[in-house]
Amino acid sequence: MALTKRLARLHVYSSSAVDSPIGCANDERSGSMTTVPRWQLVADSLERQASGPSAQQLSAAKSLGVDLPVSLPAPVAAVVLRYRLCTELRLAFRSADGIPAVLRDIEDELGVSRTESLLTDTSEEVSAWFESRYILKTVRGLRNLKPEVGDVVSCAGWREGERRVISTIQDSGRIFMKLKPVRSAWPNHLEMVARVGSPQYEAAVKSAGDSVLNSTVSTSTNLDNFGLLSQYELNSHIPTPEAIRALEELLESGERREEPLQVVLTQYPELLASTVVGGWKTFVIPKPRLGAEHVPDFLILGINSVGPQWLTVEIEGARHQILTKKGKLAQQTRHAIEQVEDWREWLTRNVSYTQIEKGYHGLTTRAPGLVIIGRDDPSAERQASRARTEEQARIAVHSWDWLLRGARNLSDHALYKTKFAIDNLNEQAGQQVVALPVSRASTFDELLAGDEDAEYNRFPW
Repeated sequence: MALTKRLARLHVYSSSAVDSPIGCANDERSGSMTTVPRWQLVADSLERQASGPSAQQLSAAKSLGVDLPVSLPAPVAAVVLRYRLCTELRLAFRSADGIPAVLRDIEDELGVSRTESLLTDTSEEVSAWFESRYILKTVRGLRNLKPEVGDVVSCAGWREGERRVISTIQDSGRIFMKLKPVRSAWPNHLEMVARVGSPQYEAAVKSAGDSVLNSTVSTSTNLDNFGLLSQYELNSHIPTPEAIRALEELLESGERREEPLQVVLTQYPELLASTVVGGWKTFVIPKPRLGAEHVPDFLILGINSVGPQWLTVEIEGARHQILTKKGKLAQQTRHAIEQVEDWREWLTRNVSYTQIEKGYHGLTTRAPGLVIIGRDDPSAERQASRARTEEQARIAVHSWDWLLRGARNLSDHALYKTKFAIDNLNEQAGQQVVALPVSRASTFDELLAGDEDAEYNRFPW
């Protein structure tokens, strides 16, 4: 048979192709159309691909004189047919280096016969065998999960506590979710949280919406979003001499209680301005009343060209130790960190209320936490801060002297921000947006604290 006729008759389906479009099934006994769940149609179609060649592939193989085993998965059959025509179609194939052990591991996990040999000895065939086995995983995932559009699901690979609502089920079996950021997953990695129409469905949808907000980093710079917070806006982010003196007086008096420190920071909120980058506006909210419990001592918001930068602050007494003598976090430090974590847990379930009803636009559980406790012990302070920042979801620990130095530096240099604030901003932006010039530390406190608190920062806006 001439090559043109052979090619005309050749209709080799790729791994995503099926014998017929996935749609409604026809009930021949009744003569009516029966609605079959989308997941079942997709699973049936994929199962056919994994269990043998398609009718078109068998027809093409017959015309080419190629013997296709009836148990050969459709993706592998497609490779065999292309390999048979590699000269005519000028296709290049790579030689295979045997059958990978990981393929056999997958086959053992699925409980199917191992692939013992290759028909073409090509890497393309190896990839097709992998694809076929993963199709089987997808089929089993669909049949176990039975997902429908609108169902609420979770995935171990997503952010902890994240829930999403199913939007579509593709012909490949991959499941896509509603809302942004875009999420998709294979069904074998999803768990059902609530099905459409179930008693817990409404609460699950709300939880899913909250989890999406918590996983979204806001980049909005629309100042109208923050109109409800106008009473907390700083008229000036530069600490006044009397504000700095008031904090100095408390620290030098040996005050043991937390309450007087809370009062001073509430009276002079600009003392906290160095902890965020508020190039446009800065807000300091003392004891924000959102729920009946888990109220942070302060919420701080800096608005800049990157978007809103939120910070949760917990304070403890200046006489407490940051670390124990053995170098572990002291009890009061742990308590303050737990308060930040409790607040985040509350926010997980109430983020939509917090953002929409209270006007805290962009505030999520991703906001960093700051614990201010104790007096200067630079090595202990850096050790505690580094440990919590890296291992415990960005909760930093710093001393009251660190905050005081930040206020002094900001008073002398209007563009100064702590390295803590800049690192958080750069992480939020996913790139370095603030550059740090060479340190100009000139006082004993600044030298003792290291470069972190002595660098003066310039901004691109």
